Amino acid sequence: MKISAKFIGSSIGVVGLIASLAFSSEFLLWKADNQAALSRDKAAKSVDNTLQLEVLLRDQVMALKDFLMLNRDPLDMAKYQKAKSEFQLTLDDLQRLMPDNSELTVISRQHKFLNRLSNELSDTPSTQEQFYQDFRAISSFGKSIDFSLQSLAKDIRFQDRLASEQASRSKQTAQVARQTILCIIIILLFGQFWLILLPVIKSIKKLQLGANQIGTGDLDYRLNIKTGDEVQELSEQFNLMAVALRESYRTLEEKVIARTIELTNTNQILESEIEQRKQIEETLRKSEAQLRQQAQEIEQALTELQQTQAQLIQTEKMSSLGQMVAGVAHEINNPVNFIHGNITHANKYIQDILELLQLYQEHYPNPVDEVADHHQAIDLEFIMDDLPKVLASMRLGTERIRNIVLSLRNFSRLDEADMKAVDIHEGIDSTLLILQNKLKARPNHPEIKIVKKYSSLPQVTCYPGQLNQLFMNILNNAIDALDEYNNQRSVEEIKSNSSRITITTQLESDYIIIKIADNGSGMTEEIKKQLFDPFFTTKPVGKGTGLGLSICYQIIQKHQGIIECESELGKGTEFSIQIPIVQNGLSKIGKSKVNNLSLETVGGRSL
Repeated sequence: MKISAKFIGSSIGVVGLIASLAFSSEFLLWKADNQAALSRDKAAKSVDNTLQLEVLLRDQVMALKDFLMLNRDPLDMAKYQKAKSEFQLTLDDLQRLMPDNSELTVISRQHKFLNRLSNELSDTPSTQEQFYQDFRAISSFGKSIDFSLQSLAKDIRFQDRLASEQASRSKQTAQVARQTILCIIIILLFGQFWLILLPVIKSIKKLQLGANQIGTGDLDYRLNIKTGDEVQELSEQFNLMAVALRESYRTLEEKVIARTIELTNTNQILESEIEQRKQIEETLRKSEAQLRQQAQEIEQALTELQQTQAQLIQTEKMSSLGQMVAGVAHEINNPVNFIHGNITHANKYIQDILELLQLYQEHYPNPVDEVADHHQAIDLEFIMDDLPKVLASMRLGTERIRNIVLSLRNFSRLDEADMKAVDIHEGIDSTLLILQNKLKARPNHPEIKIVKKYSSLPQVTCYPGQLNQLFMNILNNAIDALDEYNNQRSVEEIKSNSSRITITTQLESDYIIIKIADNGSGMTEEIKKQLFDPFFTTKPVGKGTGLGLSICYQIIQKHQGIIECESELGKGTEFSIQIPIVQNGLSKIGKSKVNNLSLETVGGRSL
């Protein structure tokens, strides 16, 4: 049998066995993940419904108590009926999710008792004694149902933990299966080597020994290989070749004597020609070295020109952006501070007015008809209850605007042209706040989630404005990459694997590491090699200048740091940034690493 047939047959068997075992382990892992996802989704919906039931229950109890205490106002009973209907609909949804849960049966029965009590309240007038009994009954039913809902929520969470533990055990089983597959592969490959390749290797060694013997002049040496394959055929041809060489050697000796005389005569002519050729080659080598040096000088000058252009553009861009942001922040900050400061006084004045109205109601409980009609028309109780909430919302809004203005000022950093110690996390958060409009969900634009994995970092001596520009460029590129990736995916794919950007910070010795990763489509090795080249971009015309990452590279060089990119098609992209904590030393990144960041690395070839 031929070697190829042996190898192909055994390889097909090995590949088939590996494929079947791998498919089985992957199927088990997929099944476990699918069951865990369904269980988590069901548990999340059940917990949401349970929380909504608690809110609706409190609305029902509050409406019934208001109905008793506020002279049986029909509006309170209408509120109760609305909350009761929503409670029943939510309870029905929860029963469809958990059809066999006994706690839901208890909640449904208790809610029916509460409904029966509400019907009795609306049908019959109550005495003072009956009022207290009804009030206590409403509170008792509410607490009982609320206790059952809390117990149900605990049970749902317990079942979710059980399902998660089961999924974890299934994954461990799949991992064991993968390890078993790896052991089987090693055993099969070793068997294939022992049964097929080892005999071939031994036969090849015999051929090598025969070739060495022939090479030393032993033309009578013969091979004796009986493997029944191509190696045996090769040994037979080798023996025939040895016989032919022996005959040729005799003839060659006779010719060598005749040719030696002829070669001696021509050798002198060749020596003179060789000397002339050496002189010509030396001249050519010198010319080539000069041309190579000129080309390197031109390339270096072009690279320096591109860097200068990029720095000028970045300087002008940051200056214009900083002036605009500082101006906008100043114009917004003045009126917002005025509004924020006056809200406190307005709240105090309104509290005084509300206290005065309460005194009027206590001392003049029976106003004239015109006042009573106007009281009913404007719903004074609602206004008294809602007005402090409106003022509180206004305070929160002004505080939110002040925080945004502070983030804008932190991002622009116009007053920080020199190095200073700053909080890196503050710069990242300010940049994220500016990019918030591009991160949130919009029509035909799914939400991009930000996952922060911050470590405890000391303050870093740096140029804050330049680092903020670096964060802005990298995060903006990640958002654009995720948007383009989402345009190529279906709605189901986006839901199963939502877009996210993960920001990780960590401290190592005397430098910090910042990693910004997305789960987009990634990039090819060819694109990654040109990432940091000036004016290189993969975006359409008009959407990118190709200077963003080149500027980022120069900023990191200025901070004596390192920037690296790891990316693979289908697995997203991650930028890793290393910056010394103190800039007056090169830190433990290593002086050799910083020195190696020459002009050649601008092209990304060493990153």
